[in-house]
Amino acid sequence: MIHILKKSLKGRKEKRESSASSTTAMLIHKLNLPYFPQFEQFNEDIRKLILSFVAEAPQKIDEYQQGSLVATLPLVNKEFSNFATLDYFWEPILRRQLLSKDHGNLWKEGLRRILPHDIDMSGINDDTGNDNDDNESSRTLERIVQTISEQFENGLTYRDIYRKVFTTHVYFDAPVFMMHCHLKIGEIYGLHMFEQRYRIMIHDLMNECENPIEASNGGKIRIGRKDGVLNPPVLIHACSGSRLVPGVMACLVQVVWVNTYQFGTADVRLLPIAWVRLDRLWIRRNASNLYYAKAYRLPIKSNTATTTNTTTTAT
Repeated sequence: MIHILKKSLKGRKEKRESSASSTTAMLIHKLNLPYFPQFEQFNEDIRKLILSFVAEAPQKIDEYQQGSLVATLPLVNKEFSNFATLDYFWEPILRRQLLSKDHGNLWKEGLRRILPHDIDMSGINDDTGNDNDDNESSRTLERIVQTISEQFENGLTYRDIYRKVFTTHVYFDAPVFMMHCHLKIGEIYGLHMFEQRYRIMIHDLMNECENPIEASNGGKIRIGRKDGVLNPPVLIHACSGSRLVPGVMACLVQVVWVNTYQFGTADVRLLPIAWVRLDRLWIRRNASNLYYAKAYRLPIKSNTATTTNTTTTAT
């Protein structure tokens, strides 16, 4: 009887696995995803070697250089899903971004926002092809990751850190201010905000500071943290005015001074810190048509560009 029961349970399990495999296969075929059913037949070392090679592949393509196949690999089978979470892969992926000559500084800036205090990151050098430099960069990154993990209750893996840097610094969302202008990175400019949507925007940005009342009334703005990441009050200044569509260049500016008046209008001083490319746009509910955007922060070499639009006027 026990033998028959075990055989029956085994049959049901195989049937469920077969059904799940069939569903996964249909999904892969429908989405035209990479498929490699022989993967499970290899030993662990071979699997890691394959995934290490595949993880490098997206970086060889000009389009979507920030992307990674780890978003689709877990759909191939359960083994891919398990392997895709290992620090074995995420450590070199994160290190590669930090060492990149094109956007390494961008990722280092994002990593600093997670650190509990200012830590020397000079040991993470640009990719020179020198093994000694690579080893020093790996050791420095390991110390930094350890420092970051200690400030979070459950710790952070390399994958967690990669996600935080990417979603808070490289590809992030922020409110959008629209007005024709001519801006230059590093040059502070002033505006008077009186539209209802922008009054809401400034009020919310100040509330995220450590000292919202003082910061809203001409005092020093003390930057707070959100989910363990430094969260400076920033907004996207769309200099193209009414032409707000995905793909448009805009300027990311940090609010460095605010003086709010009785009915919420405010004088502000803004510091342009980076150029961004808008990706997705939406209107926030119950905020008087205040736009928000998902945007890609451009590497520093792209920040040498300037926008050429009409002169600044108050809004």
